[in-house]
Amino acid sequence: MADQTPEQTVPEMVNAEQDAQAIEEAGAEEFYQITINLPSKGGKVQVIASPREAIHDVRQSIVESTETCIHSCFSLAFNGTKLNDFMELGDVEGITPDSELDLILNNYTEREARIHVNRLRDLLAGPSKLNVNAVGIDPAMSFLSTVAGHVEEVPVDNSTYETAPTTVFSKYDLNSSPSLSNFVPKGLERTPVQCVKSIALSGWNPPPHHLRLRGDLMYLIVTTLEGETVQITSTATGFHVNKSTSNLFDPSPRNDAKAASDHSLIVLLEKVSPLFATNFKKLQEFITRHHMLEVLPVTTAQPAYPWAIQPAPHTFDPTRPSEAYLNYGTDSVDSLRDWNDELQSHRELPRSNLQERVMRDRFLNKINADFAEAAVRGAMDVVNGNVVALNPLEAEESHMYVYNNIFFSKGFDGRNTFEKLGGDDAAHVATGKDLEGVRTLNGVDVEGLYTLGTVVVDYKGVRVVAQSIVPGIFRQQEESSIVYGSVDNGPVVKSDEKFHEILGNAAKALHMAEHSVEDGEGKSTKLWTSYDTKGLMGADGRRYLLDLYRLNPVDIEFLENDVAAKDGMPEYPHKLALMRPELMLLYWEHKLRNWVQERAQEIQKRAEEKKAAGETETEAKSDETKEEEAKEANPEDDVNVLDFDLSFNVDAFTGVPSAASDEKTSQENTVREASKFLRENVISVLLQDFMAYVVSPIDGGALTKAMHRRGVNMRYLGRIANLAQESKELALNHIHFLAMQEMVVRSIKRIIRKALRGLPTTHVPDCVAHILNCLLGHEYNAKPVATLAEDGHNYAAFTPESLRENIQAEVLLRYRFQLPDGFIKDLAKEKKLPLLREVCIRSGIQVEARDYIFVASAEPVETTETPAPVSGKKGAKADKNVRKAVKAKKRPSTFEPNDILTLLPLVKQAATRSVYADEAFEAGKTSLAQGHRQLGLELLLESLALHEQTYGFLHPETARCYQALAMIYYHSDDKDVALEFQRKAVIVAERTMGVDSPEALHNYLNLGLFEHAAGRTLTALKYLKHAIQYWELIYGKGHPDSATADNNVAVMLQSLRDFENSCAFFERAKQTQEQAHGKDHVILANCHHVLAKAYALKGDFATAVKEEQLAYDMYLAKAGTEDVRTKEAEMWLAELKNTLEYTSNQALYEKAAAEQEKFLREHQHQQQGKAATSLSAAAAAASKAALAEAAIRAANADAQVGTKGHLSLNELMDFINSQPQGSSGKSKKSKSTASKRANKK
Repeated sequence: MADQTPEQTVPEMVNAEQDAQAIEEAGAEEFYQITINLPSKGGKVQVIASPREAIHDVRQSIVESTETCIHSCFSLAFNGTKLNDFMELGDVEGITPDSELDLILNNYTEREARIHVNRLRDLLAGPSKLNVNAVGIDPAMSFLSTVAGHVEEVPVDNSTYETAPTTVFSKYDLNSSPSLSNFVPKGLERTPVQCVKSIALSGWNPPPHHLRLRGDLMYLIVTTLEGETVQITSTATGFHVNKSTSNLFDPSPRNDAKAASDHSLIVLLEKVSPLFATNFKKLQEFITRHHMLEVLPVTTAQPAYPWAIQPAPHTFDPTRPSEAYLNYGTDSVDSLRDWNDELQSHRELPRSNLQERVMRDRFLNKINADFAEAAVRGAMDVVNGNVVALNPLEAEESHMYVYNNIFFSKGFDGRNTFEKLGGDDAAHVATGKDLEGVRTLNGVDVEGLYTLGTVVVDYKGVRVVAQSIVPGIFRQQEESSIVYGSVDNGPVVKSDEKFHEILGNAAKALHMAEHSVEDGEGKSTKLWTSYDTKGLMGADGRRYLLDLYRLNPVDIEFLENDVAAKDGMPEYPHKLALMRPELMLLYWEHKLRNWVQERAQEIQKRAEEKKAAGETETEAKSDETKEEEAKEANPEDDVNVLDFDLSFNVDAFTGVPSAASDEKTSQENTVREASKFLRENVISVLLQDFMAYVVSPIDGGALTKAMHRRGVNMRYLGRIANLAQESKELALNHIHFLAMQEMVVRSIKRIIRKALRGLPTTHVPDCVAHILNCLLGHEYNAKPVATLAEDGHNYAAFTPESLRENIQAEVLLRYRFQLPDGFIKDLAKEKKLPLLREVCIRSGIQVEARDYIFVASAEPVETTETPAPVSGKKGAKADKNVRKAVKAKKRPSTFEPNDILTLLPLVKQAATRSVYADEAFEAGKTSLAQGHRQLGLELLLESLALHEQTYGFLHPETARCYQALAMIYYHSDDKDVALEFQRKAVIVAERTMGVDSPEALHNYLNLGLFEHAAGRTLTALKYLKHAIQYWELIYGKGHPDSATADNNVAVMLQSLRDFENSCAFFERAKQTQEQAHGKDHVILANCHHVLAKAYALKGDFATAVKEEQLAYDMYLAKAGTEDVRTKEAEMWLAELKNTLEYTSNQALYEKAAAEQEKFLREHQHQQQGKAATSLSAAAAAASKAALAEAAIRAANADAQVGTKGHLSLNELMDFINSQPQGSSGKSKKSKSTASKRANKK
């Protein structure tokens, strides 16, 4: 398939007609190239910045640059005037894109000195600095630099290769199983160059009061690589080496040969230690080998934690315990924040124009990220028992906590609020729905309406809800502060007039219906929100909305048909089954389209009746009449969508007391129709999308996202699995499997959560290891025993059989689905690593990345021979060590407690979104789809600028922009720009979504395509191999989309003349397509056609003819004789047959010639006396020579009529690469396009 280009894995495709330079000029944003004048004749450096960036962003760029990293305490000045750090660069009076700024060194404060020391520690730790505040191991990892290697490949024209070069696939075994020990790429550089032995706070801290007045800020003690201990004083003017020792305190500057001082601690250490100066340069080179985005900290998004890790060894650092002081000061005042006031104050920032809105969104994202980080740490402390409850005398499930100005409660029904809805199960669901409601209201962003900062954390089997504190909530009775909604779940219902008015604006955007509810006395009250939602008036005068778990109506069809126990199924665990906000929007848009069509038909019908009545006249018409006729010609343009009214009563079917009325009946019918729309329409459309590969999930997380985006709840997994199976479509086989696997994984997560709840921390690793052994290690040890089984905890009672029974019961209970007999056991046998990955990710488990023994036959062979005895004490010790090493090879079970490295909190937060950034991104995609390429690129570049300013560089939404722009520039043949954007997309996806996330995997595949197009095929193959290895870890072999990756690898290997491996990957791609579509699908015809060309290049013309014959027969049966693909296959079949005949004759000729040569050599050694025998041999040789001559004549005749067997390899590749006239270019199209065309036929 040498005429193919690698297939795309991203659906955004654009035309390639316009000039790339014109596009770049059209979408280019003005940037300032600012020159920074350094102090003390330090020279000049240049910084590129956007006029929208604040001055402190420019300062940060200077601090992070390797040329100027020695400075951290400085200001920037323009024309002698110091600039405010918070003003935008473009607002500086008189500044131009090529202006110069002066770097002015400032005096240190204690805070600035702490920042400077922290900055040095960050630099010395390198890119993989240990974060003591991290909740897990190795947060925000990126493997891009390791996978690519640190030596950049020079672009090469692959046609210059005479033989196949060595690639990462040269010795690749396609049938090998994925290895977890290779999860972390070989060659990952964790340990930077050492510059000092230690930097620590001196025991002489803090400075005495009289020395503080002289400017002393802190004292440091440094041990250099030369072994010398140096005491350093930090003062307002800088740092100097002092006279102190461990026994004598004298912070004054030294005046001997070792005296040194400087404004920068880094420069001071360079003066004191020559080895520091040398190694610090090496350290900077080490850091610069990594991409900038690999080094920057993740501050506005949750960092991703890998589920399998190879932890770095723990190192000694005397300053690590003091990081709290270095970060927050002596009294840690910097860490105490009024979260609620900050959140609400940022919401009140002005938003009258784009710049104000971007600044507001930026601050909101940062404060939400900071709040989430503090909430997670607080929730972990709550679960670990480090925080005292406010109500310690009540049951543990009802405990409430306040820590770090955050209110914590547990997701249990401690007050029997959900007793009739399902108790703890309903309370657990309500916490997630409440967070969803907060996110929805934040998206509407109604002025005057406030929500609390909310984070939900699952840790060690306990769900903790963290919320910012409403001012005054603890100083007044809860009932007195509630001014809207039910006060005490029934007797009293309030509806503040102002609150009702503000909520009306939110209700309009969310399509919520105003409805009446009755209190305990039968008094009717109008509400927009649910009866359970509460509106509070805070002591700060703000109106807060709480308990937002009923912001969407109930799924009445599910409640009526699937909740009750019937047909062998148990009763559903709770009745809080609500519809998703995405579904409500889909249904609203669906009804709007129908309404517009109906109104348009009515208008058109009236126009036709008017015309039939003869009311139109043939005389000249006025402009008004012409305008009316134009409307009649396009009736949909005359429909005003503002007249459409559809809203949902969120209290419908909930049992809330209300008077019967026609309006109530109508509202209930609307909710019922929406519920039916979900079951009868949305799910079937989702399956159609799966079947057409519009979306093709490769793991449970991707399946969950696909369902949620279409408004489908996860409780419908069983229904999706049943429908996929009933359809009998091969294209849905992987969806059927994924749905069942996802149900199993979610059930295991619940079992682990229940087992961990209340368990001592010391038993957590043993509990997790035992459950994993029962799930995955039953082939190695059929009866695993928990290490701490004697302690009598419930988890120790699990056996492989009982665990499978529990999983089946959980799936039946929550998904109304009966798993096939033996499915769990087969899943654990065939998909060991994918299942282990899913369980670890969903349960927050980090395990050691090593090759676990799942099957007894895979166990390392134990040595049974007794080692020869060695005399003496050393011999006895050696004998003991040998026996110990032999014994260590035996593992009692697949997983041991030591393999479980930590337990991560699972975090959900109500992240805000930038409306303008999202709208610009969607508008850019729409413009590109409509063919307006220049406008689309402008909008996407504008969206990228908004994303970077709002979310920061390291955020999943920013990665989405990088990826989209990379694809556009790739199709514009601007490969360098495309590669830069794609590398950023890879790094951001790895660090924020996971190194093995589907998003990171697809970005690696695209990066490989871009590198191949840029002439760096060897590097491209590294990326593809990395992606394929992770693909097998995520799903295993045989996913439909993996055929695209295999095809791309084959194309690249073919271009490098590695025809053997190329054919192997083409074969595997064909097998995958056969599993996904069946043997008779037209896509298989294309696979056979591609394979025929690949085998022709390999020189295996017999196999090539077989493959092309299959392709021709399938094209003929599916497309007919006149289809261009059929004609092309017919032509290739004829060519290959002729070439096969030519090569066969050529082989026959060569064989005859060899035999003749052999005979002549033997004949020369024959003796003269054996004449009769010689004449007989000569006759035989003559007959063979005649046959060879005939073969030559046949071969020459074949060559004249167009065969290509006589061509050289280069000429043959050129011929295969050239498409004949009239070719459809079918092989260049993506798999998804081919699939759609085939389905259409």
